[in-house]
Amino acid sequence: MISGLDHLVILVQDLEQATHDYERLGFRVTPGGEHADGLTRNALIPFQDGTYLEIVAFLDPGDPRDNVWGWRKFAKTGGLIDHCLASDDLVADVERLRERGLRVTEPHNGGRRLPDGEEIQWRSASIEQEGRLLPFLIQDLTPRARRVPAGRTADHPNGATGVSALWISAPNPRKAL
Repeated sequence: MISGLDHLVILVQDLEQATHDYERLGFRVTPGGEHADGLTRNALIPFQDGTYLEIVAFLDPGDPRDNVWGWRKFAKTGGLIDHCLASDDLVADVERLRERGLRVTEPHNGGRRLPDGEEIQWRSASIEQEGRLLPFLIQDLTPRARRVPAGRTADHPNGATGVSALWISAPNPRKAL
């Protein structure tokens, strides 16, 4: 079942600069690693409530290839571009969403190489909305604690403890519903 918000995705052009900027805002930023597709890498801002911000950048801004989430079209503007919901049974959640009339991609494998070299894995699927894949669902194959650090890394000098709400804006709210 879908258990709630897993993380928010923030696309940036320069991961080192974004890391520095978020640290100046009082967040502890943890290096995340390189995604298995070889196109992006990330840093994480984990929170005490279990959610986190994923700061992600394309490794080569000039490379026209896109990742499975279709983020390349946002590479120049960046910002909050996606969000992810946690699932403990991705296959069942995909089927349930399809039964409700949503178009959902087939689950596919993903992963990331951590800075220490360990490879972590997950499966994900995306809900399609007007050519944009938003949100996506994730189910960990390796323990979530390896993907999302906790403890001191979730203790931020600015006092932030989690994501209390996510508001989504749409040019045509009725159509979006």
